[in-house]
Amino acid sequence: MGYYSDEFFKEYGLTGSDEYNDDFEDVFSDSSKVKSRGYEDIYSDSHSRREPDRRGGRRDSDRSSRRDGGRGVYRDGRASYDRDGDHRSRSDRNTNRRPVRDDRGAPRSDEPRSGSRRPTGKKRKRRRSRLFRRTMIVLSFLAILLVLTGVIVMIVSSFGVGEVQELSSSDVGADQVVLSWEKANHADGYQVLLAKDGSDEFEAYQTISDPDTTSLTVSGLEQASSYSFSVVALRGQREGKPVLIENIFTLPEAPQITNCFSNKTGSIHVDWVGNDRATGYVVEYKKDGGEYSADTTLTVSDPAAYGADIDDLEVNAAFTVRVYTYVTADKQYNSAPSAEASVTVAAQDTEIMPQAMELETDETLDPDKPMIALTFDDGPAVEGDSGDRILDVLEQYNAKATFFMLGCNAGNCADNLKRKVDLKMEIGNHTWNHVHLGSEVTTEDVRMGSNGIYEACGQFPTAFRSPGGMTTDVITNECAAEGMPIYYWSIDTQDWSSRDADAVYHAVMDNVKDGDIILMHEIYGSTADAVEKMVPELIKQGYQLVTCHDLIALKGGTDPVPGIQYVDAFRTF
Repeated sequence: MGYYSDEFFKEYGLTGSDEYNDDFEDVFSDSSKVKSRGYEDIYSDSHSRREPDRRGGRRDSDRSSRRDGGRGVYRDGRASYDRDGDHRSRSDRNTNRRPVRDDRGAPRSDEPRSGSRRPTGKKRKRRRSRLFRRTMIVLSFLAILLVLTGVIVMIVSSFGVGEVQELSSSDVGADQVVLSWEKANHADGYQVLLAKDGSDEFEAYQTISDPDTTSLTVSGLEQASSYSFSVVALRGQREGKPVLIENIFTLPEAPQITNCFSNKTGSIHVDWVGNDRATGYVVEYKKDGGEYSADTTLTVSDPAAYGADIDDLEVNAAFTVRVYTYVTADKQYNSAPSAEASVTVAAQDTEIMPQAMELETDETLDPDKPMIALTFDDGPAVEGDSGDRILDVLEQYNAKATFFMLGCNAGNCADNLKRKVDLKMEIGNHTWNHVHLGSEVTTEDVRMGSNGIYEACGQFPTAFRSPGGMTTDVITNECAAEGMPIYYWSIDTQDWSSRDADAVYHAVMDNVKDGDIILMHEIYGSTADAVEKMVPELIKQGYQLVTCHDLIALKGGTDPVPGIQYVDAFRTF
């Protein structure tokens, strides 16, 4: 095929490479390429020596003489063989070749000539291979960059949960406090915890999922108690540093005035419901049209005293009275004031006229759920512990009941009556001594019973039950004057007759229904036994155990009316 210098192969970058023969044939198979590259002499010289062999091909007549010293070299597409069978690569044969010179005899430059060449299949494969490798390198780099970015974000996130700032409290009441704070950086929520009375053990109160919520009303707290609160910023499963606010003291509950009257010249008497956590009470009064002031304030430092007299007042003048409970801790904490009561100061001594206070309905009760009223007659129990046992089980299950008591026994069991008042049981009158029945009952029997109960606990009764259930006009008129509704019953357990706990239990459980008023007596130990078994079972069945007042108010739809007798939540006579 002719003689070609090393510069020719170097120009095409083919010396010693696999595509040597391919490019060689590619260039010299096209005369235009040869001319464009200045190899006309070589091309013509090599082709002039080619003669067809006997098989129609061409042969190089002086191949051996010019290149191999007459040895005769045969060539395939990639290598050369001499007559002795020795194999030589093209790179070996091109060694020691004379440099190719241009027309003026100067060596040709090794720099590639300008002009385009059509890429061979192998070149295209190499280019695609290089492109693929570069693409994979770029993709790998991007993947590594993405991973590094995720790691950086995780690291920043783990250390980026901000701390709650400016935690404060406000609107502290008897059972609630409002907490406020500034929004924490990077938080997606908050957790509020609390501890009571200086404890180091905080319990979770509420988790807030809205990062923009920066205040919370914490309710359901115990009155007159010290609390500490902690607010923690949240981010996913991570928590920020807890921030504390300590020694927030809830206020004591406001007292309720039970009586306010004037039956002595120039004096007012006021009674209220006591508070077992109180340090004392403050009584404020003012003449109508005036203002409360330090000069019209009376402090009662005995927490067991539930009443006070305000003396040296202007007779026939109208006064308004209110009461506070206070508790002393690190300082004095006053409750909200009670509802006001008004009275005109008496100009002379008069008999006390009993007057039932107005009752408030328990707002925690659900009128759509079944409820019944347990009632107990003939108390308080002077002998034995049946009365206290009944109160024990009612307190344990947060149940309420109504107690119709005798005035003659009340003074001997003052502690029992005060406990009933503290537990918010309803206090009822069952006359002075239960000696008179029906038409024998006098106005004095009713009034003396109310006064005896009042002297024992400082509260006039708010309900009445006629002895034996026999109600007359005398009873009805007196009860209306004193502000007491009258209550009969829809289930009679006959506990006074059987004195058997199982009989009393089944008398209730086999017959009870929504709205019932159930008659029992607190003076029998067998009744206390039945109540201990009955109360948890009634609650398990879904009954709410309430006072007579709440039963009528919630199931009947209106407050009970003084002087009207109720059989159950839906019937009167």
